[in-house]
Amino acid sequence: MLERSAVVVGCLSALLVVLAAPGALAQSAQAPGDTVPRREDAPSRVIPPLHTFYRVGVAARANPTGLFTQLSFQVRYRLYESPSLALKDNFIGVGPVAFVSPAFVRGGIGVELQPLSVLNLSASYEGTRWFGNFNYLQSFPGPNADASDRRLAELGGEGGTSYTSSGTLLTLAAMLQFKVGPLAVRSNPRLVRFDLRLREGDRVFYEPVLDVVVPNGGWVASNDADLLYVAGRLAVGLRYTATGSFFRPRDYPAGEMDLGLNPTIHRVGPFLAYTFHDEVDRRFNAPTLVLVSQWFLSHRYRTGMEVSQALPWIALAFQFKGIP
Repeated sequence: MLERSAVVVGCLSALLVVLAAPGALAQSAQAPGDTVPRREDAPSRVIPPLHTFYRVGVAARANPTGLFTQLSFQVRYRLYESPSLALKDNFIGVGPVAFVSPAFVRGGIGVELQPLSVLNLSASYEGTRWFGNFNYLQSFPGPNADASDRRLAELGGEGGTSYTSSGTLLTLAAMLQFKVGPLAVRSNPRLVRFDLRLREGDRVFYEPVLDVVVPNGGWVASNDADLLYVAGRLAVGLRYTATGSFFRPRDYPAGEMDLGLNPTIHRVGPFLAYTFHDEVDRRFNAPTLVLVSQWFLSHRYRTGMEVSQALPWIALAFQFKGIP
């Protein structure tokens, strides 16, 4: 319970005090801006205050396995003009967002507010549809149920209990990122609420993106914190991730109590990103390869109970963005 409270305090502190950009696959993995010098011969165009913007990210992951694509498109309005690096990248934007994997799809509307270059706040509301394949969707009567990879595979086998479903999710996110010399620091807290149509009698389900058992109609908190050394196109450093669900008494079946089987997940490990070019007025901009490898410090199944703690969580992503 104390660990979960620490995650809440950390996320709310970042949301209210440090503030920054949206927590999503494509956005959260990017290296801090203004790290790649503009080529002297690069063509330039004037970007009007009101313009469109898009962002795309594709990622593959192991431990657990996953393949995800995230897309967003916005109509943005620049709030004010400033030559200052700390102020010039400001806007408010709104537009459709989508997240696709082989097991589910979701999409809806997203809003971003970036009053400073170092600060971005965002919110999105999406509908989601689970296809009933790849061992998902799996739901359970309470948080103490076994939701390990092995058990999910058993339940999702031929004649298993995977099923189709639909629902909604609300995401609130922030990011602070700032750079002093070659050192950059970033924090990306997120709060997510899922509301799905679960099988009768079930109160929780396994959510594969966050790799946690989720209370239906409840909240999950996650935060990525990075310490990076930035040298032109290359950013290298450490990423620390904490993720935890907030279970309520009603999430447990009658007579069942919290046994502490779902501790806050903690991971830490190296972060590496290479940006090929970054010129904000380009239609295809900031193509970036990202590699993250983290070892679990705390997890119900991945610290030796089922998966060896020596086996890291690994993600490889490619992302880009632009102004059409």
